[in-house]
Amino acid sequence: MAPARFIGRGQTLFSQGERLRDLYVVGNGSMKTIVLDANGLEQIVGFHYPGDVLGLDGIANEAHGCAAVALEASEFCRIPFDRLEELTDQVPTLRRRIMRLMSRQLTHDDNLLLGLGCKSSEARLASWLLSCSRQGGREEQPRRQLNLSMSRTDLANFLGMRIETVSRIFTRMHRVGVVDVRQRAVDILDFDQLGEWAGRAARISDR
Repeated sequence: MAPARFIGRGQTLFSQGERLRDLYVVGNGSMKTIVLDANGLEQIVGFHYPGDVLGLDGIANEAHGCAAVALEASEFCRIPFDRLEELTDQVPTLRRRIMRLMSRQLTHDDNLLLGLGCKSSEARLASWLLSCSRQGGREEQPRRQLNLSMSRTDLANFLGMRIETVSRIFTRMHRVGVVDVRQRAVDILDFDQLGEWAGRAARISDR
């Protein structure tokens, strides 16, 4: 892999439709991936943290199907795609590392999608918080302290909710002692209760 590089908050790592040249491994910081529709409306399709691999979406068509934007000042390593096979042949440990990163990320994405499908707004937010607490896969126990680098607007976009709904649910969770919310810092106080919230089915009027 190439030496670590840095990107500032709000800067774009790669754009939707851009030719695939590199894969990227997030070192520090966080990123979001977004898709723009024909009308220019933005849909956030994922948040990415240290250890995640970005650019996999471009392998099939040799062009990125989404854009990646830094949520904060971030560090990443670049893997030239045209040298990927050569590099992994030369360094077998690199091949295993990339495969582990890809497998972990795909498993996380699948579990998150299952957790968000056909659920109430409360359950979607609770499922996402539980997913964040397990992000990384290196710790035996899920993290209780989360620092959310994305805005409430971005989170609402990703979860398919209104920003007012996100704020209202956080307030409700805080009031009943499930989480402690201080701006972008969230402490999970009761994993059992949060798990119960995550299991709630969707209501007809829920958004």
